[in-house]
Amino acid sequence: MDLSDFKKLIWDYTRQITENTNSLFAPLCEQYGLTMLQMRILMELYRHDFHTIGSLAEGIHVAGTNISSLCKKLEGMGLLRRIRDQKDERVVRVVLENKGQEIISEIDKTLSARFASYLNSETEESFDAIIMGLQKLTELLQKLNS
Repeated sequence: MDLSDFKKLIWDYTRQITENTNSLFAPLCEQYGLTMLQMRILMELYRHDFHTIGSLAEGIHVAGTNISSLCKKLEGMGLLRRIRDQKDERVVRVVLENKGQEIISEIDKTLSARFASYLNSETEESFDAIIMGLQKLTELLQKLNS
């Protein structure tokens, strides 16, 4: 395979992964009145008990100013709470509210059910191969970005 073919394959596969991921998550987001980015914020908070605005921005790779306004909107929806640090008011912690926790828990259950049928039909070696391929792709893209 030459370099041109390799670049085309990388482009095609990353586009297909993005499209299929969006197709999987978009209906779940719509069901709860969320955008994909809002769901990513809630999922990150679900995985980690709390974040500051800065650590949340790092965790989902979005600019801090964008995260701040998104969190304000999610707070208005009753899904998370922003808490100013009493010692340093510049620091804002973000935590899930019960409603946000329930929504993400339901989304997680739905995704687990969808994955379960696939997981039962595949071998552990298949999963290892998928993970290894994704890790190698990530490493390649990181090297190209540095």
